[in-house]
Amino acid sequence: MEQFKRRSSAESPIRLGRAVSSAFRRLSSARMSRTGNRLEKPLLPEEDIKGPLGLNLLFDVPEPQVDFIFVHGLGGGSRKTWSISPDTQHYWPKEWLSNDHEFRNVRIHTFGYMADWGERGESLLNIRGFATSLIRDISSNPHIRRSRTKIVFIAHSMGGIIVKKAFMLACEDTDLSEIARRIHTLYFLATPHRGADLAKKLEFLLKLSHSSKPYVNELGRSSDSIATINDSFRHVSKGLHLWSFYETIRSTIGGLQVLIVDQSSATLGYEKEKPVPLLADHRGISKFQNQEDSNYKTLRNHFVATIDAISSEVSRASTMSKLQHAQLVELTSISEPPLDDLSALEDIRISGSCQWLSHKKQYDIWKVSDAGTQPIFWLTGRAGFGKSVLSSYTIGDCHQNGVKCSYFFFKKGVATKSTIVDCLQSLAYQMASNDDEILEELVKIHHTTAAWMRGDEKFIWRKLFLECIFRQPSIPNHLWVIDALDECWKLQAFTNLLAQAPPQLKIFLTSQHSQETKKSLEVLSSLATNYEIQPSDTVGDFRLFVRSKIDQVPVADEGLKSLENIILAKASGSFLWVSLVLQKLEQAYSEEEVEEVLNEVPTDMNDFYSRILQDLAKNNRASKLAKAIFTWTLMSSRPLKIEEMQYAIKLDVKQTVPALQKTITSICGQLLSVNQKHEVEIIHDTAKTYLLQQQDHLDVVINKQESHTRIAQVCLTALLAGIPNLSRVSKTKTSSSNFGHHAGLSFYASEFFSEHLQRALPEDEMTWELLCQFLHTSAMSWIEYSARKWNVSLITRTAKSLQLYFKRRIKHLSPLDPERGFVATWIVDLAKLNGKFGVHLTISPPSIHTLIPALCPSKSIISKSYTSPQVLVVKGEEHTTWDDCLARVDYSACNTSSLAYGDGYSAVGLSDGTILLYCQYSTHESHILTHGERTKLLLFSDEDRYLASSGLRTIKVWNVKERVQLWAFDTQHEALDIRFLNECPSLIAATKGNYTVTWSLRKGIETRLWHWIESIHLNTGQTKPSQQPQKACFSPDCASLVVSYRGLPIYLFAIESERFIGYCKREVSTTKNETAGHYPVDALTFNSSSEINILVASYGDGELTLYDVKSTKLRYRSPDAYAHCLAASPDGKTLVTGSSRGTIQVYKFGGFRGDKLSLIYRINAFEDGIRGISFSKDSLRFADIRGSQYRVWEPDLLVSNDLEDSSQSDVSQAVNLEPMSVGMLEGPVEPEVTTICLNDSGEIVFAGMQDGAIVYFETLTASRVKILYRHATKIAITSIAYAHKPGLLITADESGRILVNKIAISGTICQLEAQVAEIRQEDSITSLLPNLSGTTLLIQGKKSVIVYIVEGQKVGGVIALCDDHNSDRKFINHPLQPGYFISTSYEGNQIYTWSDVQLFVPNKNENTSFPPFDSSWNFEQTNASSPNCNEQKDPLIARLQKDNTTKALQIWQASNLLNQLPISDANSCAHKIVQIIAIASSTLFFLDDALWVCSLDVSKHSSFAAGAKRHFFLLSEWQGVDGKFLINYEAINREFVVVRKHGILVLGRGLEFEEPWIIDI
Repeated sequence: MEQFKRRSSAESPIRLGRAVSSAFRRLSSARMSRTGNRLEKPLLPEEDIKGPLGLNLLFDVPEPQVDFIFVHGLGGGSRKTWSISPDTQHYWPKEWLSNDHEFRNVRIHTFGYMADWGERGESLLNIRGFATSLIRDISSNPHIRRSRTKIVFIAHSMGGIIVKKAFMLACEDTDLSEIARRIHTLYFLATPHRGADLAKKLEFLLKLSHSSKPYVNELGRSSDSIATINDSFRHVSKGLHLWSFYETIRSTIGGLQVLIVDQSSATLGYEKEKPVPLLADHRGISKFQNQEDSNYKTLRNHFVATIDAISSEVSRASTMSKLQHAQLVELTSISEPPLDDLSALEDIRISGSCQWLSHKKQYDIWKVSDAGTQPIFWLTGRAGFGKSVLSSYTIGDCHQNGVKCSYFFFKKGVATKSTIVDCLQSLAYQMASNDDEILEELVKIHHTTAAWMRGDEKFIWRKLFLECIFRQPSIPNHLWVIDALDECWKLQAFTNLLAQAPPQLKIFLTSQHSQETKKSLEVLSSLATNYEIQPSDTVGDFRLFVRSKIDQVPVADEGLKSLENIILAKASGSFLWVSLVLQKLEQAYSEEEVEEVLNEVPTDMNDFYSRILQDLAKNNRASKLAKAIFTWTLMSSRPLKIEEMQYAIKLDVKQTVPALQKTITSICGQLLSVNQKHEVEIIHDTAKTYLLQQQDHLDVVINKQESHTRIAQVCLTALLAGIPNLSRVSKTKTSSSNFGHHAGLSFYASEFFSEHLQRALPEDEMTWELLCQFLHTSAMSWIEYSARKWNVSLITRTAKSLQLYFKRRIKHLSPLDPERGFVATWIVDLAKLNGKFGVHLTISPPSIHTLIPALCPSKSIISKSYTSPQVLVVKGEEHTTWDDCLARVDYSACNTSSLAYGDGYSAVGLSDGTILLYCQYSTHESHILTHGERTKLLLFSDEDRYLASSGLRTIKVWNVKERVQLWAFDTQHEALDIRFLNECPSLIAATKGNYTVTWSLRKGIETRLWHWIESIHLNTGQTKPSQQPQKACFSPDCASLVVSYRGLPIYLFAIESERFIGYCKREVSTTKNETAGHYPVDALTFNSSSEINILVASYGDGELTLYDVKSTKLRYRSPDAYAHCLAASPDGKTLVTGSSRGTIQVYKFGGFRGDKLSLIYRINAFEDGIRGISFSKDSLRFADIRGSQYRVWEPDLLVSNDLEDSSQSDVSQAVNLEPMSVGMLEGPVEPEVTTICLNDSGEIVFAGMQDGAIVYFETLTASRVKILYRHATKIAITSIAYAHKPGLLITADESGRILVNKIAISGTICQLEAQVAEIRQEDSITSLLPNLSGTTLLIQGKKSVIVYIVEGQKVGGVIALCDDHNSDRKFINHPLQPGYFISTSYEGNQIYTWSDVQLFVPNKNENTSFPPFDSSWNFEQTNASSPNCNEQKDPLIARLQKDNTTKALQIWQASNLLNQLPISDANSCAHKIVQIIAIASSTLFFLDDALWVCSLDVSKHSSFAAGAKRHFFLLSEWQGVDGKFLINYEAINREFVVVRKHGILVLGRGLEFEEPWIIDI
């Protein structure tokens, strides 16, 4: 055994040191001697026993998922610690685990370091040094670095301290953040987390031997190093899996029996830590005699559990990565980087070229400079100088050096490559694809940003970059390459955005050095290094390029050198010129022709292009074809595929060119090419500019407007050919278009025909006729196609383009033209379709044929032309025209008090202190919060992370995702405005006490208090106001604050410097009858754009004013606005005002500085005054609150503004949109229906009203017939029930009064015959249930349940409802036993007797817990319209159990109420179910969270995934006051009765349409 012990290099100078050292080394020997086993194999040489230093691979596998790394402790070694003897078979990490099938996907490593405390001599090493070495070895290891495995550490003793420190270092270093994320589990074997007493003795011995070892000093009980590591590790370890194994056998040290690391030190005490005892001493805890050792089995089994968990995560991650990629594609509209552009440039670039750039001092300094200097390198040069090729070189250089490079190539006029939005979408996609952290953050905002594609570049920049990507710590690892910046539309706006990029992000830009780029460069002057390409820079690259091509020129070898020099001399630094000349020379057949080409080809590019067109003109037929190809290439909104181009020119000029890909270059004189995506493109932007401007070659002159006209005609022709009429829909089959089977040009045409139409000649008759034909025959199929492509926003954009075209076309139409009104109505339909039905269209594209026509206004084209008996039938009150108001919610019990719009939610505060959260684009309540007092202000933070609510004296901050209150801040004065500050994060409030107060949202404490009123006197010496402020408003960036006082001007303050800036005031005329002074300010807001420094103020005299914030000067005045509320859109384009008279006005900001207003829209509603207005983050919707109502609006003109501002058409810019006035004369609000029930035939609907009336409707027409009787006036009816056998109608109101009346029914005529009874209860009634014979009545209140006979006498005892679990208790008749009723609740099902209200207790000797089946009862006599009754012999009972966080769906057979039916995915699907509608026979009808009526036949399917169907959807405005739908199923006619405000709708034939219910749609 002595051969196995590693001796020190020199003898210890004192005997005590030798004794302790020897005792440590005998620990494992003693364990060996106790086992009695003999070594059968040769021992290792002494120098190999301890093991090598550094990271060493012991075992590799073909497909690793996990890396196990073993780290030894004090005095151990990378082999010695893990082997009980020198026998190689005892080296268990290598020999045992590698042969264990469970470790087939595990790579195994050990790590060794110099920790032999007994060796003589000083050491400078400490725990941090060891940890640094460990984590650096891991990050540089090719096996680990090149894979995405999870990392598991197994650490013994001090090795655990090192591993903790290594993990912390990885978390702190952005270069190691990827490694930190991969660390999954830490196994600690006897690790002294709180130090060890023995360390003091070792430290003492080392001092005596003059052999200081810092790492030994750090292991003491009072070690600052260990304490610091523990404090920091706690904050970064939340995502780790921690296992702590501790020794239970004492070790012998100097004759003493001690636990070297006791349990208190060997465990961390964390909540998720898993402590495990092992029957071993300190050294034996990591060494095992054989594989049957119980300690080894314990440890090995835990390893396997970790491997299984990681394997499961890997499997889920694989699925999740696909889902994440799909979500990323949907978010960015990008599915891959611009690889084809890059590949095309790499094909051009010759090996060895472009290297001169790396030798330029400016480039080298930029490349290696630290963040914060000049992060942008701007390379400029003339057209054709090879800037794009240099961009590809830079990209390749980044990839070779491991830099995460995202790139974009601008191409002017190409729809997907010319705008800022295109570039930002691509960069976001690439950064997320290269960085998991960024990907995870973008996926988080995916669901909250459904309509973001309609946002402009500012919205995308703020949403995706400023608020998400740029906040990630990995930004320094990224670099952007953006080529041809001069071809970007709105260049100045883009450079303004780039100036906001974090200095850690390096950006490489290229552009021509034009005046515009020079002006834009000034914005970035302090951030950018500019270098302009000189002709001398590219001489070497030119020579390489020419030599690579010149071999194909017909010139003798001795003449090649001379030819090369001639070409270089004429090139003038233009790669484009050289490329085109070489193409011409390759087509020459003799040396003489080569010489002729060189002599004739001009060096000026425009002259060169002119020469090409001159050659084309020699062939008239060829020039006609070339012009058509030029037109489609230059004017199309995206590059056309070669097959699309073939189809286009066939339709356009009636020429078929089968081999166009091969001949297009010769047809168009080398001015066009086909890229790797088989797309036709212009060779260079200079060629495009020349072709569009030249007038010398008449055969190929391209007129923009005429070209767009022709392209629009061809696109419409293609759509008419490519989208045939759909066959009518059968009862069980959905429609589908064969669109795409004959693609041709249809894919392009479907997306872009309206863009060309918008720019077409308005007087052209053929274009108009084709458009009308398309709308008559193919529009519905086109809508379905758009929805199938998840591109319903295309419908809105098309509507706006058609609107702009129609405004110009109408001048050329006769007032009697029949198509005039048809097209105008279609445009309105398309504009409204997405806002009203977009979500449902995305879920079910065929619904445009089967469902949506029945729900459109009766005067819409979709309704008039496409409604048929085969689609959904809606009976009831109909709307004739579209409404700009998408949704209304009424809160009858409360008034509204506050409003906020977030990224994915909206919030409404009510007068009782309740705050209702709604998911965006829905009025279905997501959650209810309670502030405790009436809220005056609501505000969402970025990404809806927080919601702040402010009352009179309290401000509360909520975690929106968890729906929990985080902080409550008491204020002495009411807050006038609140804002979230992203840094920290913090919340700031301006109060009526003339001060701002800031709170930290991390610690929940006040961090700053500033009395702004004091700065007035300090800065100006003027007297400060003595009164409370009336209004206050923060600027969007919280740099400024404006405050108004009655009778005084508006005060402007700088928050950061706490300075008074100046006044904003207007001159007010005075008369002898008027007191001089200022009218009070009613509302204040800032323009949200960072580029527009405008303050908007409205005054009590009705005037609306705009002030320049920088100069405080008045810029604009508009009288008679009477704006009580103001809201500026986030994109800075629009202002919405609301008056105390109920009028809403929409203004557009105009003028060079945004300091003008033009009224574009007005909503006249003579109702309650507007209390609040809030915009959606995409600026396309706004909401308002007034009285007890919350409304959501989407006026067409908001989208029109968005479209016009993003349009590049001169024509569209010239269109003047007149202000639109919309009347909303709603009149007095009618009482709403509060509860309904049907009679047994389903022909009559009895309804209780909000005002206490009892009315009835007939279902044939869904019309109200008359009032039967009334309860007390204005006392709402809460419950209604009909007992058909005795003909009793039972109604209850919120005062606790129940009326039982005899009703006579003849056909659809009802008459009140007599009152049978009146019953009074103390609390409000929530439910009524008569027994099946109609003789007994169950009355459920909020606190108790009581049973009466219908004449009014009480029966039996009272069922108390006294806790939260009983509050959702439901009572139904027992379907199989007429003498019993069932109670379903959170606690389970209970059966009671009707006769005495006794709980049924089964006989203990019987196996059943239910009363015996009454075979004399004919179940078919029950009410088929009852939601819980059906016609099968063993009916079903269903319940949707809800609590604050979860839902559970429970279904039982009536004969077995103890055991639920085995619906395998019932609970996993329950979160998608909003309410149960009915059970008919074996079919469950339910409403999902997308408001679709769905069904599941439980007799045929045992899971929702296998058998659930969706049929039709409900509109959100049909919801009741409580946010739920009042809906009953009428089984006889298979119709659904839905309450809508004060009436009902009857929906028929809806079940004839069915599709699979896809849960994760």
